[in-house]
Amino acid sequence: MSNEESEICGFLKRYPTQFVTLNEISKSVGPRKNFHEDRNWALPHLRRMELEGLVESNPYGEYRVKHLQDETTSFRRAMEGPGMALGDTTIISADDRAA
Repeated sequence: MSNEESEICGFLKRYPTQFVTLNEISKSVGPRKNFHEDRNWALPHLRRMELEGLVESNPYGEYRVKHLQDETTSFRRAMEGPGMALGDTTIISADDRAA
C-alpha cells in the first residue's frame, strides 16, 4: 500500500459508517497542492483500494472502509488457541443434517 493509500485509509477510518465523497477525500488527504491541481487526484488510489477489497463505494461514487466479517475470524482464533472457550459454537456434521 502506498503512502497516499495509507493516508486515505486512515482518513476513512474516522468515518466507519459513513460514505465520504471523492471531493472531501481529495481535499482532506495529502498536500493542498494536489487538490488545487486536480480535484480528483485520489480517484486512482481509491479505485485500486476498491479492487484490493480495502474500501467500498456506493452508487453515488462515495467511499468508506470496507467492513470485515468478525464472526468467522473470532471462531478461527478460538480454534487455533489452546484452551480457548468456544462458547455457544456448534459443530455440524453431514449426518446431523435433516434430509
